[in-house]
Amino acid sequence: MASSKPAVRHPSHNHPLRSHKAQAEEEIICSGCDLDLIGAAFKCTKSECDYFLHKSCFELPRENRHKSHPEHPLTLLYSPTYESSAFACDACGEYGSGFSYNCSICKYDVHVGCVSMPETVEREGHAHPLTLLYRSPYQNGLIFNCDECHDTVPDNLWSYYCKKCDYGTHLHSCAVEEEPKRGGGGSGNTSRNNGGRSSAASDLLSAMLKAQREMERMQIELDMAMQSAKIAKKSRKHMLKMI
Repeated sequence: MASSKPAVRHPSHNHPLRSHKAQAEEEIICSGCDLDLIGAAFKCTKSECDYFLHKSCFELPRENRHKSHPEHPLTLLYSPTYESSAFACDACGEYGSGFSYNCSICKYDVHVGCVSMPETVEREGHAHPLTLLYRSPYQNGLIFNCDECHDTVPDNLWSYYCKKCDYGTHLHSCAVEEEPKRGGGGSGNTSRNNGGRSSAASDLLSAMLKAQREMERMQIELDMAMQSAKIAKKSRKHMLKMI
């Protein structure tokens, strides 16, 4: 029997979609944000197609004026335009293959979930609200480490920070690594909460991102060395002219 729910169209998909109430046991992943889907959603009317969207992803505006990138508006893309068919989010640093907000001029990309992060959050165990920052809270060359997982947060990524306590964390919640329990009380394995992404995929992306950060660090050091050499050369020329 055909469903009585009206079909709707979305520019991200070739087939009509129909409203759907997603249950946890269905284990659905949103085709837009790549996160777990529970609650109000849209699904493809074709039985052989597993295309699903959060209702919120379905209703995303095509353009977003965001404080993190005031120079240009961000445009909603339904798939990455890069040859790799993926993008590195300039907010959290993780990779994505679904919807994103993009500035084609600056090659700036943000997950649709990241672009909606609140400007302040309360974190259990900390007395003050944390404020959303769009780059490192340190502007003097100091390295910023997450106070939860203790990993380094690259200067260009977003974070939550309390200036009063000099306390900050990654943009998304991260679990503190626990010591393995003794006496067989558990496996001792922990994984970071990546908002519904599978742990295996997260580990792979984290490794790729770590390698990318290392390359960026080496490039920065090389650029600084070259710049210092240029300054020294100019200084020597200036001194010779004065002699």
